[in-house]
Amino acid sequence: MEILSTYKTSPEEGVLKRALYLALSKRIKFYIKQIPAYTTGTPTNDLQGAMEMLSELSERKVTGLAASQFLAGVLSTLSEDDAYIIERIIDKDPKINMGRTNINKVFPGLIETTPYMGAKAYDKRLVEGIFVNPKNQGYAYSQTKMDGRYLNAIVRDGDVEMESRGGEPTLVKGAAFVTELERFSDCVLNGELTIPGIPRYDSNGIIASIISINDKMQTGESVGQEIAKFEKKRKMTLQEALDSIVFTVWDTIKVEEYFEGKSGTPYHDRLVNLSKLLKDAGCVGKGAKVHFIDTKKVYNVGDAMSHFQEMLNAGQEGTILKASMGGWEDNKPTWQVKMKLEMNVDLIITGFNYGTGKNEKLISSLNAQSTDGKVNTRPTGISKDDMEYITNNQAALMDKIVQVKCSGLSHDSNNNYALLHPVFEHIRDDKDSGDSLQSIMDIEAGIKGLSNKDFGNEIKKECKYGFNPKTCIKANCCIDA
Repeated sequence: MEILSTYKTSPEEGVLKRALYLALSKRIKFYIKQIPAYTTGTPTNDLQGAMEMLSELSERKVTGLAASQFLAGVLSTLSEDDAYIIERIIDKDPKINMGRTNINKVFPGLIETTPYMGAKAYDKRLVEGIFVNPKNQGYAYSQTKMDGRYLNAIVRDGDVEMESRGGEPTLVKGAAFVTELERFSDCVLNGELTIPGIPRYDSNGIIASIISINDKMQTGESVGQEIAKFEKKRKMTLQEALDSIVFTVWDTIKVEEYFEGKSGTPYHDRLVNLSKLLKDAGCVGKGAKVHFIDTKKVYNVGDAMSHFQEMLNAGQEGTILKASMGGWEDNKPTWQVKMKLEMNVDLIITGFNYGTGKNEKLISSLNAQSTDGKVNTRPTGISKDDMEYITNNQAALMDKIVQVKCSGLSHDSNNNYALLHPVFEHIRDDKDSGDSLQSIMDIEAGIKGLSNKDFGNEIKKECKYGFNPKTCIKANCCIDA
């Protein structure tokens, strides 16, 4: 970054920024899978001129064999060094061991960040608001909340680029679902990768290992031993693992909309288009690896809550409620809400873990367990002030009670009881007893059994919006109630 910063006011700044942008912007694609053979001699062109000529490829003015021949001609007019930079641009890999985030710190806003539409955390008013809003035509969609590895799939001209929520390449060469994606018309798909029949932690671990192996293969590293270790641990071949990955999708927008970070197409229409895309690509039937998200049309808060409870009881993490007419934007809009189980449990502190990097001298997570020792977890999310307090009082805090927020019970890789998404809340210096496995099960069962009445779903004529004034959160403040 220091080296890069020295060019900020130099005559070369413009050409450097253009080279970095062309190499790293997802908007720009050259449709060349292999650098053609070429020879360099006395240069008749410079780097800036060559980069301008690349628009012939990115704008598809020349394609196929003609495009490969055109690129060979461009490369042959350059010095050896400039030709190498053009190769790096075409391959979309500068090979400078620096990603977009740090480059943007030096040249702010140079390279577009990856757009991502998330969902708001559960809020009763937001859920009610989706059904009150007349634009949504009286219904919404409730979908299973996936718990896998998020993926954007950008399909252009049969070529599939895959990236994580943070924009990092997701390489899973040889996966069956990728072959299916190659049959899609140009679009961007949002979804998550899972392996059916394998618990979340193991599934995500397998997929992460596959991506790691592919990353190393791309840079020419030897991965034989890593593959052997993977296959021994997972008791499956690498190809079997690749073939088992499923890509479950819940949204689609046009490629240009994705890069603009916004689409005004209502979600209902996007779902219809998504269904058509899957059908046209042959992603139907038992053997398909690209799946349509489990979706249910709901007409009121009670319906949404019932589907949420149904998914919890089926072992899922929860649901996402989506307005039927909501658009797509790079944000967490109010028309998408997480219906997610959240509960607090009290556990015994059994150990302390120092952090890494700037927190290497501070306790950044705890070991905690239920009173009967049957549930073990490691809550994180400790604030800086709390980390300092815990670090300085470890002996006094051992065996004390800590309140942990989580999304219910889960199992670790050894099938022992654990908590799903455990987060540190605070030390309970007012309590000397915690929860057992059974009491945690009771807490979870109680939350899963919430009555729909708790969500103000009873219809009463006295309220303009149709909510029960006795339970509606607006009852004491809404002038229309």
